[in-house]
Amino acid sequence: MTIRLRITLWYMGLLILVLVILCSALYSYVRYTTGQDIKNTIDRTVQDIHITQSVDFWRSLQINLSPRIENKQVIIQVVDYITGQVRYTSNLADSGYNLAYPEPDSNLQAAYSKVDINGSPFKVLSVPITLKDNSLVGLLQVGVYTGKEEQILGNLRLILVLASVSVLLIAFLLGLYVSRQALKPLHRVTVASTRIEGGQDLGIRIPRGKAQDEIGTLTDTLNGMLSRLQQAYLDMNQSYDTQRRFVADASHELRTPLTTVRGNSDLLKKLWVKLSADRVEQHHIDLSLEAIQDISDESERMTRLITDLLALARGDAGQIVVKSPVELYPIVAEAARKAALLPRTAGWKNELDIFRTIVIEADRAYLQQLLLILIENAFKYTPSGEVRLSGVRRDHAVGIKVQDTGIGISEAELPHIFDRFYRADVSRGRTAGYGLGLSIAKWIIDEHHASVEVYSKENEGSTFIVWFPIADQSLTVRVEEDDRE
Repeated sequence: MTIRLRITLWYMGLLILVLVILCSALYSYVRYTTGQDIKNTIDRTVQDIHITQSVDFWRSLQINLSPRIENKQVIIQVVDYITGQVRYTSNLADSGYNLAYPEPDSNLQAAYSKVDINGSPFKVLSVPITLKDNSLVGLLQVGVYTGKEEQILGNLRLILVLASVSVLLIAFLLGLYVSRQALKPLHRVTVASTRIEGGQDLGIRIPRGKAQDEIGTLTDTLNGMLSRLQQAYLDMNQSYDTQRRFVADASHELRTPLTTVRGNSDLLKKLWVKLSADRVEQHHIDLSLEAIQDISDESERMTRLITDLLALARGDAGQIVVKSPVELYPIVAEAARKAALLPRTAGWKNELDIFRTIVIEADRAYLQQLLLILIENAFKYTPSGEVRLSGVRRDHAVGIKVQDTGIGISEAELPHIFDRFYRADVSRGRTAGYGLGLSIAKWIIDEHHASVEVYSKENEGSTFIVWFPIADQSLTVRVEEDDRE
């Protein structure tokens, strides 16, 4: 059963209950007032009848009726319990019908009853006639024709039933229409969900009406959920594409050193097996040393790749970087010294005086690793020109600035440079690497609650500025005291 039909049926049930209560109350009121009118008519008729009751010497009941009753709608019957004589009005005599009356009883009370005289309904009041000593001598019965009232009540019942049925039918059709209109947004939700389930288009959004109601709120919530779902799906696809590209690159990069290691190992094995029986010459030794050097270099490449992957895995596992107050200048100076020893074709300059006396909350090893990643990355993509390390201070923050005049990064690729396994297309095949360095750098930046700004333009170079909050003065004093000790 659909929600639309259930809502309509619930609405109909409540309406039926209300109609039953209202119709019952109306019918009961009309019936009660009609009955009271009939009783009042009977009571007035009884009051208009003057009965003089007495018993003569022969024990005969003398009853005098005045005035004379000529109303055809009223019947009167008087019973004499002493002589058994029954007197009645002419209209009752003409009908040939005698009203039934009870046997004489001292406990007889006035009572109403309903009788049918030749198909005509009457309501009869029976009143006992007593003497002054309360002895029962007769019975007065007055009846009023109630056919018109019964017809009115019957017509009222018919009108109420027909009107109720008509109202219910109209209400049912109207309820279906109203519920259909009210549930249209839910239908749109169902259609959109079905299309999304079929994988047709995650960009579908549910049209929202102007009404600020629960369905509007539901539509906003579902549209927000769909937006997040679409973004998650796009991110997942992008991540899969990046990882597939990385797997291809890593497979190639790992296969190359492994092939070199295996080839040189086989060469050494064959060479020294042959030389075991012959004289060892100098070119044999040179060839062996060259093979060993190749094995060492390729092993170092694989070690760096595995080290980078391990660093990212630790970050994913939720490893927390333990920070403490450290002077920034010695760390930057040490990174600059090591950077000067890195292989490069570009010039190298640094300006570090701004970092003196500055203290930040950091981990020494991770901070130095961050600087070396940025500097090495600048060397890698700067075949000619210059790489510069400097600093900038702003309010309560200090920025470490690594600037180069290399190949730069396109505007389209700039938002993705910190993604794992990402390598700009312009660098693929030109520079060695796996696209992990900047991802590790971003993780270190985030763990230090720092921020990074990147400015780049193709064929003009790139600038990375990492901002660290400066520690308060008390930490600076504490560090200086520790250094003196």
